[in-house]
Amino acid sequence: MRLKSSLVATAAALATVVTPLIASPAAAASGTEATVSTNSYYGRMAIGWRLNPYRLDPIQITAQDRATDGYVVGIRLITNGENGHKVWSMRTVPSGRTSASWSTHLQAGWIDNAYFEVCKIGAGSGVIASCESSAVTHNPFDDSSM
Repeated sequence: MRLKSSLVATAAALATVVTPLIASPAAAASGTEATVSTNSYYGRMAIGWRLNPYRLDPIQITAQDRATDGYVVGIRLITNGENGHKVWSMRTVPSGRTSASWSTHLQAGWIDNAYFEVCKIGAGSGVIASCESSAVTHNPFDDSSM
């Protein structure tokens, strides 16, 4: 009986040591969110920042077309970091729908900040008529010690 209780006590002590190692800051995640809203369109992006590996995961994207004005609404992510200034692919609300949502991730090295643009795109021409940028969200992790 003593051996069994000793094993249980040892397992409990080991769990208190191992659990903080598994949930170390290197694997930590933090989130940011921003929105853009006008009478014609709405866009929202919620970003989970991960430290190791450096990635944005998950990225929850929502775009909404609020006007029947001959334009399609698109939304795209823009990042700045060790790989420079990157403008990622535009996602558009499909024809005949008023809103769309996407969930994705991005692994692109250290990212200092991110923001997105919601754009009005000519339905027939595909030409961007105008875009409005969200607030810039900064990486919540400090890399000055790395």
